[in-house]
Amino acid sequence: MNREDIIRMAREAGLADSNGVVHAFYQLERFAFLIAEHERNACSELVLQGTGEPVQTKTLEILRKERERIAAAIRARGQL
Repeated sequence: MNREDIIRMAREAGLADSNGVVHAFYQLERFAFLIAEHERNACSELVLQGTGEPVQTKTLEILRKERERIAAAIRARGQL
């Protein structure tokens, strides 16, 4: 999510005037960042949990590494 996305969503929610000026923009931007950060963390934790199904040791190691890679990719989306 970037600044343009936040402005667009603010307009859709009726939080911008007819000139596109977003009221309390910086507070909204920070709020959107906090929500996105929370969702990224929640998604990455779900990935790391896995299924709990028993698998062979070699397969388990491959899956663990892949889950870690996916979780890192989700968290990296918040790095601007």
